[in-house]
Amino acid sequence: MTLLHEAADYVSLEELMQKLGISRRTVYYDMEKVNDWLKAVHLPPVQYVRTAGYYLPDESRAGLPKLAGKPHAQQYYLSPRERLAWISLYLLSAVGPLFVQHLTHLLQVSRGTVLKDLNSVRQEIEGARLKVTYDRKRGYGVQGQERDKRKLLSYYFGQIFGNASWEQALDPNQESESHELAAVLFPTMKADDLKRVYRLISDSEITLGVDLTDEMLFNLTARFLLYIRRIQAAQWISIDEDERSVLHRTPEFEAAARIAEGLGPLFGISFPDEEVCYFAMHLLGARVNRMEQVTGSEEVLKQLRQVTQQMIDDFQRYACVFLPNREAMEEHLLVHLKPAYYRILYGLDLENPLLENILTKYREVFELTRRSAAPFERLVGRKLDDNEIGYLAMHFGGWLRRENTKPAVRRQAAIVCVNGISASRMLKSQLENLFSAVDISAVLSLRDYESFHEERVDFIFSTVPLPDSKVPVLLVNPILSDKDKEHLLNQISMVAGRKSRTQANTVQALLDIVHKYAAVKDEAGLAEELNHYLSVGKTWLSEARKPSLSDLLTERMIQVKREAADWRSAIREAAEPLLEDGHIDGAYIDAMISKVEALGPYIVVAPGIAIAHGKPQDGVRRLGISLLRLEQPVAFSEEPRHQVQIILVLAAIDGESHLKALSELTLLLGEKENLTRLKEAKTKEQILQQLQSSH
Repeated sequence: MTLLHEAADYVSLEELMQKLGISRRTVYYDMEKVNDWLKAVHLPPVQYVRTAGYYLPDESRAGLPKLAGKPHAQQYYLSPRERLAWISLYLLSAVGPLFVQHLTHLLQVSRGTVLKDLNSVRQEIEGARLKVTYDRKRGYGVQGQERDKRKLLSYYFGQIFGNASWEQALDPNQESESHELAAVLFPTMKADDLKRVYRLISDSEITLGVDLTDEMLFNLTARFLLYIRRIQAAQWISIDEDERSVLHRTPEFEAAARIAEGLGPLFGISFPDEEVCYFAMHLLGARVNRMEQVTGSEEVLKQLRQVTQQMIDDFQRYACVFLPNREAMEEHLLVHLKPAYYRILYGLDLENPLLENILTKYREVFELTRRSAAPFERLVGRKLDDNEIGYLAMHFGGWLRRENTKPAVRRQAAIVCVNGISASRMLKSQLENLFSAVDISAVLSLRDYESFHEERVDFIFSTVPLPDSKVPVLLVNPILSDKDKEHLLNQISMVAGRKSRTQANTVQALLDIVHKYAAVKDEAGLAEELNHYLSVGKTWLSEARKPSLSDLLTERMIQVKREAADWRSAIREAAEPLLEDGHIDGAYIDAMISKVEALGPYIVVAPGIAIAHGKPQDGVRRLGISLLRLEQPVAFSEEPRHQVQIILVLAAIDGESHLKALSELTLLLGEKENLTRLKEAKTKEQILQQLQSSH
């Protein structure tokens, strides 16, 4: 806070890390706490601008000296969610009497607040197969299985500290309110004990031949110390003999035994066999970056390999892509699935710190992954939660990127609009949909623009000319037409530097070739079209918005016919609108048919529905989708489940631009009623109505 208060301008993330000697995670965590405190004392929070850094608003800068002279019993005010988490932690870890007055003192809140929070805590804890109890002599406690208690301990600890500030929570040299609150949860430690614990766990990587993720190392350190406090209080874990026998045969048990052997003298305890097995469970479920060799039960590995193949098959089918380097991808996915299998088997839930980011930026990949996870869910016997789906989506998303170019560099932009707030909001929404790799950091009136620092953005969208601007200005209408959008796409490519000298030379070379064999009526128009194709068509998460299903599947792309001679004819007829409009070449139709001949009716994705597709290089010119509805089903095999009435043809230009439309189609086909109505539709209009009503 002092650094920000003394700084005249923005302070970068790197500067904070360097001057304070802390990690990126700790900066994020501390800044969240600072902003919570500023809000509690009614001052504006610290602002962050991606390209500049952190900045303390003038009102807060002026208000802090006034607060400095006022005494505060507690410098940080816990949020309601944090209070519930702390109360839960105390209830779960209590080894002595715990009464309301203890909680009021620890949390610095009133008796009424504690009693109200206790009611909420009771509901949460009892939802996890545990029961909050009260005794006049011993106060509050929790009854239930020790394994369930530890699961909740880990959950609530993660709610407060996450992976960002585990050192602050555990380090005995820390002097903070959160460290004082957490002291009761952990064993008493000397100055270097924390490093020794961390080193013991990291040394297990050598034994196991793995490379644990950084977050996992921190997570295991915190969890093991939480559990040591329980062992010191003689709160033992219970594991049945058969399960222990299986764990004894794993390399992870050997690694856990070494960790326990090192931890025993540090904390004056002896580890029962059940506790060593429990630590082994956590090592089995630990997320890794790599494994030297995938080891374990032959039966489990065989099942996981089958599931891996099925999941990749399903993802390719649902996403209508062909992922490269199939063998390498199967090995990478197996490295993730093995620990995920054990996490789920042993009930060791793991928070995904990137989940919100994945849901926001890669929703289509997330939804396709959720559907593709069905084989794994059948193996583990339960639905995966969003955290696990998110981890899987990271794997599939990473391989999709490998099929394309690197992610587009994010650009900062501002909007200057003189047409009022409503028009500004509408324009912002249109531009955000059009340019997924551009962040709109400010929406300004003409008067606001006069005091705006232009160097904070790469360019400006404006409804009026700005002749004195120091950055590029793109003139726009408040409501963008399709022609406006196409023009903007080309302008952004030039502004963002995507029309490199190499591309310019490529376009000129193509024009020279065309001139040799054909007369060009509009050379400027042809050059613009080539530039648009080269700059927009080949980038991962390109600026062009990902079109929706309704954008692609128009009335022109829909056919209704009585029957088809066979499945090959059905695919050819379904693809006719795309062929006639120049979306595909005839070779693409042959490629789709060849795929089904080689692989079987894999394109049948739902009862009565098939989605035919090939690779972009098989003959795709432009992104498109067409649909053929048959009154009489056509057979894709002799099996009844391969009788199809709806044949869709997808022409994808890359591995990503069609995913929004496909995600919408997946949601539509996931509802049995929608599926029935779509197959019963008699006309193009009814099909379009069904598609639109499902969004």
